[in-house]
Formats: sequence, C-alpha cells, structure tokens
Amino acid sequence: MKLTLQVDGALHPVTLTEEGVTIGRGDQATIKIQANAVSRVHARVFLKDGRPHVMDMKSLNGTTLNGATLVEPTPLGPGDTILLGEAMVMWVPEGGAAPGSGLNLNLAPRTVASRISLEDRAFDASGSILVPHASLEAMLAQASGQHPAGEAVTLFQRLASMAGTLLRAAGLNELLESVMGLVTAQIPCQRGFILLADAGGELVPELVWEEHPGTHTNPISRTIARTAMDNRVAILTTDARMDPRFSAGESIKIHGITSALCAPLIVEEKAFGVIYLETSLNKGGFKREDEHLLSAMANFAAVGIQREREARFRQRLERYHSPQVVDQILKSSQSKEAPALQAQRCQISVLFADISGFTRMSEGMEPLVLAGILNRTFEAMTDQIFSRGGTLDKYIGDAIMAFFGAPNPDPDHARHATEAAIAMQEALYDLNAMRPEGYPELKMRIGINSGEAFAGDIGCEKRMDYTVMGSTVNLASRLESSVARPGQIVVGPRTAELIGQEGLRQLGAFSLKGIEQEIRPFEVRWDHDSPTAVHGRSGPETGLAPPIHPGPLHWPDHPFMPVEPGRRSRP
Repeated sequence: MKLTLQVDGALHPVTLTEEGVTIGRGDQATIKIQANAVSRVHARVFLKDGRPHVMDMKSLNGTTLNGATLVEPTPLGPGDTILLGEAMVMWVPEGGAAPGSGLNLNLAPRTVASRISLEDRAFDASGSILVPHASLEAMLAQASGQHPAGEAVTLFQRLASMAGTLLRAAGLNELLESVMGLVTAQIPCQRGFILLADAGGELVPELVWEEHPGTHTNPISRTIARTAMDNRVAILTTDARMDPRFSAGESIKIHGITSALCAPLIVEEKAFGVIYLETSLNKGGFKREDEHLLSAMANFAAVGIQREREARFRQRLERYHSPQVVDQILKSSQSKEAPALQAQRCQISVLFADISGFTRMSEGMEPLVLAGILNRTFEAMTDQIFSRGGTLDKYIGDAIMAFFGAPNPDPDHARHATEAAIAMQEALYDLNAMRPEGYPELKMRIGINSGEAFAGDIGCEKRMDYTVMGSTVNLASRLESSVARPGQIVVGPRTAELIGQEGLRQLGAFSLKGIEQEIRPFEVRWDHDSPTAVHGRSGPETGLAPPIHPGPLHWPDHPFMPVEPGRRSRP
C-alpha cells in the first residue's frame, strides 16, 4: 500500500508493508526527525489486516493519536494526527497533495456529524436534518470530485499549518489565541468564541474575539452551543431567529443573531467544548464550505487544547502526588464521568508532622540557612509520603500535612500513613547523623488519624487547591500538636484499630481543644537502634517499605548561628 506521511512538515512517500516503517531521530529509523523529544526509534507505521496501523516503540515521551496515548497498535485513518513527543505526523492519502485529486473527504471530521442548514432546503425536501457520520462521508465523497485539486491542496496546507502553529503554542491561553486567529483568518466573521466545559459540564467562554472590539455586547446563544456539544454535531444556521431548532432560545429572540456557525471540540468521542462564530447577513453569512472547514479545524484544535488542558492538570497534580499516582489519576479520569478531583466523602488517614522547636531555633539563623534546612528536610519527608501513595496537602511553616486514601481510594491508607511516618522519622535520624557541626538536631512530632473526611478542590476561580476537611483532619492535627512529643508518632483509636494494636502503646485519656469526647490515642513504638523489637520499624523483617533516599543526604553549606545558652525550644 502506498501512502504519504507528512512528518514534522516534510512529505515522505512510502510503500507500506507488514514490516512497516519506523520514525525517530536515530540512524536506524526509516524516517528521521531532528527533535529532542523524539526517541531514536519512536514509532512504527505498518500494515495489519490490510489497514495502516501505528504503534509506539517504548519511546521516552510517548506517542499520541488524535490526543489519545498509544498503548497498543491502533488503526490509522486519513487525516489522523500523531504526536511523537512534540513532532507531528499525518497521513496524507495517496495523491492528496498532487494535482488532480481532492482532499475534502479525508479532512472531514470522523466524529462530528453535520447539519444541513436552512439555506439548503431547496436542495433537500426534508429541511434541517441531522446527518450521521456515515452519511456525511458518502455525501462528501460524492462532492469531492466537484472541487478543483488546488482547493484541496490549499485546505490541506491550511490544516497542516494550523497543526504546526498549535504545537508551537506555549500554554493554553496562547494556544486558544492561535486557534481563533487561524479560524477567523480562514472564515470571515464578526465574533468568535471558544467555550470549554468546566467540571460541572457548563460551557464557559475561555476566549472571545471581535472584528471590532467593543462594538458588540450581546451574549452568545447557549442554545446553539449546547446543541452542538451535547449532540456532537456541527451547526450552520443562516438565520437563527427563523431556525425552528433554536427558536426557543431567548438570546436568539432578543439579540437577533443572524448567521451562526458552531463546531464541537471532540477527542476520543468525548465533546468538551465548541468553537462558535457569528456574523450578519449583510456580511454574506456562512456557507456549507465554512461548516466543513470549521469542523476540520475544530478536530485539529481539539487535540491541541485537550493536550494543553491535560498538561495543566498534570502540573497541578504533581504539586501533591508522586508521578506514579499522577498517572493513575489521569487514567482514572479518562475512564470515568466524574472529574478526578471532584469533591467527595472518602475514608482516609491524615498525617501532620512538625519540626519540634524550629520556630525558636530559626531566630538565630540566616534566611538562606533557614530555607536550606527546611527545603532539605521537606524533600526527605515528602519522598517518604510519595513512595507510599500519599498526597501532599501543604507545607505550613515548619509543618507538613499529608493524607492517604484520596483521590485514589486506598484500603490500606492507615498502614501506608504509619509506614510513611516511621520512614520520615528514620530519614530525619539520618539527616541528623550527617549534620555539620553547629547545626541543630532536629526532632519531629507526628500525629495520624483515620476516618471519613471531605476531599476535593476548594478555593476560587483564581486559586484552587485539593485538600481534605472534617473532624478526622482536626483530630490528626491535635494529636500532633497537643499529644505527640519530639520524636514520637501518635495515632488515633481508629488508626490503631486498622493497623492492629500489637506493638502500639496506649497513652492516657486526653481532652483536646475542639474535640467533644476524650481521646485515648496510641504511640507507634519505633527505635532506630532496635529494629527487631519495635512495632513498625521498616525493613525486610517487617515487610514495611524502607525510607528512600533519591540522592545524597546533605545540608546547606552555610554556617549556623547556634541558639543562645539557656534558651529552650518548645517541645
């Protein structure tokens, strides 16, 4: 089978076989790409059952097809977009860029059906109808021979240029601006909007473009936008006021929208937004060619937008989670309807850790020394939390708040929290053993409590944080601040019940601020010098994960000003 691959802007005619061709930056690759994010042999395109397929070759940065990460050989279709890291690959059908051929059929969106607009009623007695994808392809195939080859080539060049521009965009905002700039350059209009669905499924305008800024204040028709996204159809209406599909929309009645054009943004059969254009009849209105072009451009834009949204989401997740947990959350969010960080009640264990007396000690430190000690200590502590699937909630001065069991459910959250606490104490012991002369010996109090809590994104539009709230959290905080002594790990009754009380030492009854009933907590007995006699000591004898050291433990190379004699740090 002969086909042409456009690889990072260059055309490569190939004869495809079952062995196929490889793409990468190494000499052994059939088609070479000079890009840092591309592996030596990054992907393979080959024939399987008579159809082109693409597969990732265990590359470092992965391969995506139309925004979806490849995990197995996947069929490749005309116009599909493959990303090798940051490099783009497209299948140009045989003859698609050569004189005498048409490309309209191949560039039509595969997941978006089309509506025949009211201006076409003279040609279709059924009037305004929904055309399924299969019917759309047949209709376009019949019409493809009516367009000059030059127009098809121009259309392909527009889309290829668009894909390249989107790949170069730095961040979501710049990408949205690039999309709208490319769309309005090809489809004249008076107003343009990109609307993306929020966590609740509501369409929110993320970008607004006006031919003459400030001249229009009318709202857009949510009736049209929702119809396009919910039904996954491209919509062209010559006069929205007369179109029976949208006559109920109040904004259409009041503001006199004339010609509207709207196409959904779809990746992997899921619609997450729309590109919406408006113009007036005296501007000529929109035509069916505009509808097809916008649908094709929306397909390209959707891949880029979704990619940037996922990158932004991943960056947020990486503030709280280890890379392994981030991958689990992303996979889970792709298979469920509810957002991964949606507010919910869950069973968790909450851990508070505080460096004992550090506030008093820090009074004699230079700012750089203080920051260096805290940063190195927090790095070691966070490693232990992440290695056991925990979520870092926040740093509070010289304290750490973390929890286990959310957003990914963990039936062993209490055990993992306790393991992390022991490993944190051991890591701090190792840091103290290596501290330079004059540096303080750091000790840490840790409190853990288990139970039901509220977990989810909390904040405002400008700042959202994933956190936990409730009485379970409050008690964990009190156990750390009011019960635990330096070097101790104290757990609540529910945590002790979940991990088993063997090796735990029950403490007396405590009346804690903000807690109605008396609490009888337990101490987790651990001793760095006596690992075999102590409950919870990590190592091969117990099966608990040992503390991890991602790099050499070290302290900042700054002199420390010792605490004045006679001054005692808060225990």
